[in-house]
Amino acid sequence: MSSESAIERSSISDITLAPAGNQAIDWARLHSPVVDGFVRETLSDGSLEGKRIALVVHLEAKTAFLATVLADAGASVVVGGSNPFSTRDDIAAALVSRGIEVHSIRESGYEAWEKDLLSIADTGPEYIIDDGAELTTRMAKHRPDLFAQLKGITEQTTTGVARLHTLHEAGRLACPAMAANDAECKHLFDNRYGTGQSTIQAMLNLTNMLMPGKRVAIIGYGWVGRGLATYVRAMGGHAVVVEFDPVKALEAFMDGHVVAPMAEALPQADFVVTATGGLRAVTSRHFGLLKPGAILANAGHHDLEVDVESLARESTEVRDVREGIEEYLWEGTKPLFVLASGALVNIAGGLGHPIEIMDLSFAVQGLGCYELVTGDYEVGVHVIPKEVDARIAAAKLAAHGIGLDEPTADQSESVDDLLGPQ
Repeated sequence: MSSESAIERSSISDITLAPAGNQAIDWARLHSPVVDGFVRETLSDGSLEGKRIALVVHLEAKTAFLATVLADAGASVVVGGSNPFSTRDDIAAALVSRGIEVHSIRESGYEAWEKDLLSIADTGPEYIIDDGAELTTRMAKHRPDLFAQLKGITEQTTTGVARLHTLHEAGRLACPAMAANDAECKHLFDNRYGTGQSTIQAMLNLTNMLMPGKRVAIIGYGWVGRGLATYVRAMGGHAVVVEFDPVKALEAFMDGHVVAPMAEALPQADFVVTATGGLRAVTSRHFGLLKPGAILANAGHHDLEVDVESLARESTEVRDVREGIEEYLWEGTKPLFVLASGALVNIAGGLGHPIEIMDLSFAVQGLGCYELVTGDYEVGVHVIPKEVDARIAAAKLAAHGIGLDEPTADQSESVDDLLGPQ
């Protein structure tokens, strides 16, 4: 598609922002050796030629680079943002300048965002690369005929994978789906190191505060919670984990963190970070437990993990005190602060995951889509083959100049070693 045609079809903020966006995309490419190497080479066999792919992920530089690799492989790509607060308008403009259709405007509001998602659905994609199953669920609800024609979906979040399983169990999933989040090269690195580092970075950058000595209540101890606690402790803070699941809570304890219920964790917390992937992890029944000046941030998928709507209703005053920070005067007396309006703080209030982490995650997403195009998968939720996962990891190691030994024949037991020859 020409840039002129892409401009006509797209819904973006300002095409003149493209030069800055193109710089950011080029920087992402420079530090994405797996996507720019192994993935690009795999996709170059012509399998994606003419395939219609909708890419709906937080729209920033790394996402845009994946879109260009798919387009270079011959796919017809349309791009949107999986959250209205995380889109970078300069990146959207850069993609359009490269001839890729985009429907996303930063802070456009949820109504406009929903409209943009449906505009993407109306292009009739054959494959979706999704985040939180945001496009997938809206197509299932509002465009059932187009949804029934889908040939494959890849999904990169815990929340989105859960939604795919729900659709499949209800008999509503009409095509195979690839749970990218369940690949080892995704959740072991993206959720833990990527979200861990970028969330703490965003919190400290937005507040201009110091971590040593701070008490940080972490709500949820999945892979994201593990990463958050690791980085808090590494930077001199004190992590207090709140977790419903006794096995995960025990793991947090064994990892050396304090584990406590909300009633004990919140009153002393300087920061409260949600990482549950669910709704209203911190809500009305918790606001009274927080100390004055507590800072709330969300590291999970849903914007409603911190129940900002209830906080606003129960506050007598709301004001911006610093870019990316809102103060709520709860019940007229207690100041509470919310980062990035309760949206994903590392993306809405920062630059998102480090490039090297998304190089792994988008390798999984890109090759997951390739698997769906070239493989023979039944309707249901799948994970990329282990050998593909291993090849992604090997490509990443090779980019760092690291090679591995191969096991020798005498290092493995055979049946004859165990039982003797027949």
